[in-house]
Amino acid sequence: MNSNQCERKEISSDTNDLNIEILVPAIGAIIHDIDLSDSLDKSNIIQQIEQALLKHQVIFFRNQHLTPEQHRDFARLFGNLHIHPFYSHVQDVPELMVLEYGPDRKPSNDQWHTDITFTEKPALGCVLYAREIPSAGGDTIWSSMYSAYDALSLPMKNFLSTLSAEHSYAKNFNLTNVYVSDAREKLDKAKQELPPVIHPVIRTHPITKRKSLFVNSTFTTRILGLSDIESDMLLNYLFSLVNQPEYTVRWHWKENDIAFWDNRSTQHYAIGDYWPNCRRMERATIIGDRPF
Repeated sequence: MNSNQCERKEISSDTNDLNIEILVPAIGAIIHDIDLSDSLDKSNIIQQIEQALLKHQVIFFRNQHLTPEQHRDFARLFGNLHIHPFYSHVQDVPELMVLEYGPDRKPSNDQWHTDITFTEKPALGCVLYAREIPSAGGDTIWSSMYSAYDALSLPMKNFLSTLSAEHSYAKNFNLTNVYVSDAREKLDKAKQELPPVIHPVIRTHPITKRKSLFVNSTFTTRILGLSDIESDMLLNYLFSLVNQPEYTVRWHWKENDIAFWDNRSTQHYAIGDYWPNCRRMERATIIGDRPF
Protein backbone atom coordinates (compact mmCIF):
# COMPACT_ATOMS: atom_id res chain seq x y z
CA MET A 1 0.00 0.00 0.00
CA ASN A 2 1.51 3.33 -1.03
CA SER A 3 1.36 6.57 0.95
CA ASN A 4 -1.45 7.97 -1.17
CA GLN A 5 -3.61 4.98 -0.32
CA CYS A 6 -2.85 5.45 3.37
CA GLU A 7 -3.94 9.08 3.23
CA ARG A 8 -7.12 8.46 1.30
CA LYS A 9 -10.28 9.30 3.27
CA GLU A 10 -13.01 6.70 3.42
CA ILE A 11 -16.08 7.84 1.54
CA SER A 12 -19.40 6.01 1.71
CA SER A 13 -21.26 5.41 -1.54
CA ASP A 14 -24.84 4.64 -0.51
CA THR A 15 -26.04 8.23 -0.92
CA ASN A 16 -25.09 9.05 -4.48
CA ASP A 17 -25.49 12.83 -4.45
CA LEU A 18 -23.70 13.45 -1.15
CA ASN A 19 -19.98 13.69 -0.48
CA ILE A 20 -19.72 11.81 2.81
CA GLU A 21 -16.53 11.41 4.81
CA ILE A 22 -16.74 8.74 7.50
CA LEU A 23 -15.08 9.89 10.71
CA VAL A 24 -15.24 6.76 12.88
CA PRO A 25 -16.47 3.28 11.89
CA ALA A 26 -19.03 3.16 14.71
CA ILE A 27 -20.48 6.66 14.46
CA GLY A 28 -20.07 10.01 12.76
CA ALA A 29 -19.63 11.45 9.26
CA ILE A 30 -19.18 14.82 7.59
CA ILE A 31 -21.26 15.77 4.57
CA HIS A 32 -19.13 18.04 2.42
CA ASP A 33 -20.00 20.42 -0.40
CA ILE A 34 -23.58 21.13 0.57
CA ASP A 35 -25.48 24.34 1.31
CA LEU A 36 -28.42 23.44 3.51
CA SER A 37 -30.14 26.75 2.77
CA ASP A 38 -30.28 25.64 -0.87
CA SER A 39 -31.55 22.15 -0.02
CA LEU A 40 -34.78 22.95 1.81
CA ASP A 41 -36.92 22.32 -1.28
CA LYS A 42 -34.92 19.39 -2.72
CA SER A 43 -36.68 16.26 -1.51
CA ASN A 44 -34.10 13.90 -3.02
CA ILE A 45 -31.29 15.57 -1.06
CA ILE A 46 -33.33 15.57 2.15
CA GLN A 47 -34.03 11.84 1.72
CA GLN A 48 -30.33 11.16 1.26
CA ILE A 49 -29.47 13.23 4.34
CA GLU A 50 -31.95 11.11 6.29
CA GLN A 51 -30.33 7.92 5.00
CA ALA A 52 -26.91 9.23 6.00
CA LEU A 53 -28.25 10.02 9.46
CA LEU A 54 -29.65 6.51 9.88
CA LYS A 55 -26.35 4.96 8.86
CA HIS A 56 -23.88 7.22 10.69
CA GLN A 57 -26.06 8.35 13.65
CA VAL A 58 -24.55 11.84 13.73
CA ILE A 59 -23.71 13.90 10.66
CA PHE A 60 -21.89 17.21 10.45
CA PHE A 61 -22.03 20.14 8.05
CA ARG A 62 -19.32 22.81 7.95
CA ASN A 63 -19.69 26.48 7.00
CA GLN A 64 -23.47 26.79 6.87
CA HIS A 65 -25.26 30.14 6.88
CA LEU A 66 -28.85 29.62 7.94
CA THR A 67 -31.18 32.16 9.44
CA PRO A 68 -33.00 30.92 12.55
CA GLU A 69 -36.10 30.46 10.40
CA GLN A 70 -34.16 28.35 7.88
CA HIS A 71 -32.66 26.31 10.72
CA ARG A 72 -36.16 25.63 12.04
CA ASP A 73 -37.52 24.84 8.59
CA PHE A 74 -34.70 22.38 7.84
CA ALA A 75 -35.33 20.47 11.08
CA ARG A 76 -39.08 20.52 10.45
CA LEU A 77 -38.57 18.54 7.25
CA PHE A 78 -37.91 15.51 9.45
CA GLY A 79 -40.84 15.87 11.86
CA ASN A 80 -42.70 18.11 14.26
CA LEU A 81 -40.57 20.20 16.60
CA HIS A 82 -40.47 20.20 20.39
CA ILE A 83 -40.51 23.37 22.50
CA HIS A 84 -38.31 22.83 25.54
CA PRO A 85 -39.99 23.40 28.91
CA PHE A 86 -36.98 25.05 30.56
CA TYR A 87 -34.56 26.66 28.10
CA SER A 88 -34.98 30.09 26.56
CA HIS A 89 -35.51 30.29 22.81
CA VAL A 90 -34.53 32.41 19.85
CA GLN A 91 -36.68 35.52 19.61
CA ASP A 92 -39.79 34.83 17.51
CA VAL A 93 -38.64 31.24 16.86
CA PRO A 94 -39.74 29.23 19.91
CA GLU A 95 -38.77 25.96 18.23
CA LEU A 96 -35.08 26.92 18.57
CA MET A 97 -33.80 26.59 22.13
CA VAL A 98 -30.71 28.54 23.13
CA LEU A 99 -27.73 26.94 24.87
CA GLU A 100 -25.62 29.93 25.86
CA TYR A 101 -22.94 29.96 28.54
CA GLY A 102 -20.27 32.44 29.60
CA PRO A 103 -18.76 34.26 32.59
CA ASP A 104 -22.08 34.55 34.44
CA ARG A 105 -23.49 31.17 33.44
CA LYS A 106 -21.56 27.93 33.89
CA PRO A 107 -22.19 25.10 31.41
CA SER A 108 -24.76 22.60 32.61
CA ASN A 109 -24.71 20.02 29.80
CA ASP A 110 -21.36 18.44 30.64
CA GLN A 111 -22.75 14.99 31.27
CA TRP A 112 -23.79 12.09 29.08
CA HIS A 113 -27.42 12.13 28.04
CA THR A 114 -30.03 11.43 25.41
CA ASP A 115 -32.32 14.43 24.91
CA ILE A 116 -35.73 14.71 26.58
CA THR A 117 -36.06 11.04 27.57
CA PHE A 118 -38.22 12.42 30.39
CA THR A 119 -41.06 12.74 27.85
CA GLU A 120 -43.34 9.99 26.53
CA LYS A 121 -42.01 10.58 23.01
CA PRO A 122 -38.31 11.45 23.26
CA ALA A 123 -36.58 13.22 20.41
CA LEU A 124 -36.16 11.59 17.03
CA GLY A 125 -33.15 13.81 16.51
CA CYS A 126 -31.68 17.25 17.03
CA VAL A 127 -30.16 19.85 14.73
CA LEU A 128 -27.56 21.93 16.59
CA TYR A 129 -26.14 25.16 15.10
CA ALA A 130 -22.91 26.73 16.38
CA ARG A 131 -23.47 30.49 16.59
CA GLU A 132 -20.56 31.47 18.87
CA ILE A 133 -17.62 29.21 19.65
CA PRO A 134 -14.76 29.72 22.15
CA SER A 135 -11.21 29.90 20.83
CA ALA A 136 -10.40 26.63 22.59
CA GLY A 137 -12.48 23.84 24.07
CA GLY A 138 -16.22 23.29 23.88
CA ASP A 139 -16.13 20.07 21.85
CA THR A 140 -19.06 17.65 21.86
CA ILE A 141 -18.76 13.85 21.99
CA TRP A 142 -21.36 11.40 20.70
CA SER A 143 -21.50 7.72 21.61
CA SER A 144 -23.26 4.94 19.69
CA MET A 145 -25.74 3.03 21.80
CA TYR A 146 -25.96 0.44 19.02
CA SER A 147 -22.33 -0.37 19.75
CA ALA A 148 -22.93 -0.43 23.49
CA TYR A 149 -25.74 -2.95 23.02
CA ASP A 150 -23.89 -5.06 20.45
CA ALA A 151 -20.95 -5.53 22.83
CA LEU A 152 -23.11 -7.07 25.57
CA SER A 153 -23.17 -10.82 26.11
CA LEU A 154 -26.26 -12.70 24.96
CA PRO A 155 -27.41 -13.48 28.53
CA MET A 156 -27.11 -9.78 29.45
CA LYS A 157 -29.00 -8.74 26.31
CA ASN A 158 -31.77 -11.18 27.16
CA PHE A 159 -31.96 -9.97 30.76
CA LEU A 160 -32.01 -6.27 29.87
CA SER A 161 -34.67 -6.83 27.22
CA THR A 162 -37.11 -7.74 30.01
CA LEU A 163 -36.53 -4.50 31.95
CA SER A 164 -37.99 -1.00 31.92
CA ALA A 165 -36.63 2.16 33.53
CA GLU A 166 -38.03 5.40 34.87
CA HIS A 167 -36.91 8.74 33.44
CA SER A 168 -37.49 12.12 35.09
CA TYR A 169 -36.55 15.72 34.31
CA ALA A 170 -36.19 16.31 38.07
CA LYS A 171 -32.98 14.29 38.18
CA ASN A 172 -31.24 17.07 36.25
CA PHE A 173 -33.24 20.31 36.06
CA ASN A 174 -33.46 22.52 39.16
CA LEU A 175 -33.05 26.14 40.24
CA THR A 176 -29.25 25.90 39.95
CA ASN A 177 -29.21 25.17 36.21
CA VAL A 178 -32.44 26.53 34.70
CA TYR A 179 -31.15 29.92 33.56
CA VAL A 180 -34.38 31.78 32.87
CA SER A 181 -36.06 34.55 34.84
CA ASP A 182 -39.16 32.44 35.52
CA ALA A 183 -37.27 29.27 36.47
CA ARG A 184 -39.34 28.52 39.56
CA GLU A 185 -42.58 28.92 37.62
CA LYS A 186 -41.34 26.61 34.86
CA LEU A 187 -40.20 23.98 37.36
CA ASP A 188 -43.51 24.12 39.23
CA LYS A 189 -45.38 23.74 35.95
CA ALA A 190 -43.21 20.76 35.00
CA LYS A 191 -44.20 18.96 38.21
CA GLN A 192 -47.78 18.98 36.95
CA GLU A 193 -47.17 18.36 33.26
CA LEU A 194 -44.09 16.10 33.22
CA PRO A 195 -44.53 13.15 35.57
CA PRO A 196 -41.86 10.42 35.40
CA VAL A 197 -42.16 8.18 32.34
CA ILE A 198 -41.26 4.56 31.73
CA HIS A 199 -39.17 3.39 28.75
CA PRO A 200 -37.61 0.03 27.87
CA VAL A 201 -33.96 -0.38 28.87
CA ILE A 202 -33.32 -1.74 25.37
CA ARG A 203 -35.18 -0.01 22.56
CA THR A 204 -35.65 -0.98 18.93
CA HIS A 205 -35.07 1.68 16.30
CA PRO A 206 -38.36 2.21 14.42
CA ILE A 207 -36.64 2.38 11.03
CA THR A 208 -33.36 0.43 11.15
CA LYS A 209 -34.81 -2.16 13.60
CA ARG A 210 -31.46 -2.27 15.38
CA LYS A 211 -31.45 -2.51 19.16
CA SER A 212 -29.69 -0.01 21.40
CA LEU A 213 -29.16 0.79 25.06
CA PHE A 214 -31.68 3.38 26.23
CA VAL A 215 -30.73 4.57 29.71
CA ASN A 216 -28.71 7.68 30.53
CA SER A 217 -27.21 9.12 33.69
CA THR A 218 -28.92 12.51 33.30
CA PHE A 219 -32.56 11.42 33.29
CA THR A 220 -32.82 7.70 34.14
CA THR A 221 -33.66 7.29 37.82
CA ARG A 222 -34.32 3.59 38.45
CA ILE A 223 -35.03 0.21 36.91
CA LEU A 224 -38.46 -1.13 37.69
CA GLY A 225 -38.78 -4.40 39.57
CA LEU A 226 -35.29 -4.31 41.09
CA SER A 227 -34.29 -3.30 44.59
CA ASP A 228 -32.68 0.11 44.97
CA ILE A 229 -29.25 -1.49 45.38
CA GLU A 230 -29.71 -3.75 42.35
CA SER A 231 -31.04 -0.88 40.25
CA ASP A 232 -28.19 1.44 41.19
CA MET A 233 -25.53 -1.20 40.52
CA LEU A 234 -26.96 -2.15 37.14
CA LEU A 235 -27.52 1.44 36.04
CA ASN A 236 -24.00 2.46 37.03
CA TYR A 237 -22.65 -0.38 34.90
CA LEU A 238 -24.82 0.56 31.93
CA PHE A 239 -23.95 4.24 32.30
CA SER A 240 -20.25 3.36 32.14
CA LEU A 241 -20.58 1.75 28.71
CA VAL A 242 -21.07 5.11 27.02
CA ASN A 243 -17.42 6.01 27.68
CA GLN A 244 -15.92 3.27 25.50
CA PRO A 245 -13.66 5.15 23.03
CA GLU A 246 -14.46 2.83 20.14
CA TYR A 247 -18.12 3.84 20.32
CA THR A 248 -17.50 7.59 20.19
CA VAL A 249 -16.78 10.50 17.86
CA ARG A 250 -15.56 13.90 19.07
CA TRP A 251 -16.40 17.07 17.16
CA HIS A 252 -14.29 20.23 17.32
CA TRP A 253 -16.71 23.03 16.55
CA LYS A 254 -16.23 25.99 14.26
CA GLU A 255 -18.74 28.80 13.95
CA ASN A 256 -21.58 27.97 11.55
CA ASP A 257 -21.13 24.22 11.94
CA ILE A 258 -24.26 22.10 12.19
CA ALA A 259 -24.59 18.69 13.83
CA PHE A 260 -27.62 16.50 13.21
CA TRP A 261 -27.90 13.38 15.34
CA ASP A 262 -30.24 10.45 15.74
CA ASN A 263 -31.37 10.73 19.34
CA ARG A 264 -32.86 7.22 19.26
CA SER A 265 -29.48 5.50 19.16
CA THR A 266 -26.95 7.93 20.65
CA GLN A 267 -25.87 9.81 23.73
CA HIS A 268 -23.80 12.98 23.74
CA TYR A 269 -21.67 15.06 26.09
CA ALA A 270 -21.01 18.80 25.69
CA ILE A 271 -17.60 19.44 27.23
CA GLY A 272 -17.61 22.49 29.51
CA ASP A 273 -13.85 23.12 29.52
CA TYR A 274 -14.17 26.51 27.78
CA TRP A 275 -15.72 28.32 30.76
CA PRO A 276 -15.62 31.27 31.53
CA ASN A 277 -15.41 31.93 27.79
CA CYS A 278 -18.61 32.15 25.77
CA ARG A 279 -20.35 29.49 23.72
CA ARG A 280 -23.77 29.87 22.07
CA MET A 281 -25.59 27.06 20.32
CA GLU A 282 -29.14 26.92 18.96
CA ARG A 283 -30.98 23.62 18.78
CA ALA A 284 -34.07 22.33 17.05
CA THR A 285 -35.47 19.15 18.58
CA ILE A 286 -37.53 16.81 16.40
CA ILE A 287 -40.24 14.88 18.21
CA GLY A 288 -39.96 11.11 17.92
CA ASP A 289 -42.22 8.21 18.82
CA ARG A 290 -42.73 6.16 21.95
CA PRO A 291 -39.77 3.78 22.46
CA PHE A 292 -40.44 0.06 22.17
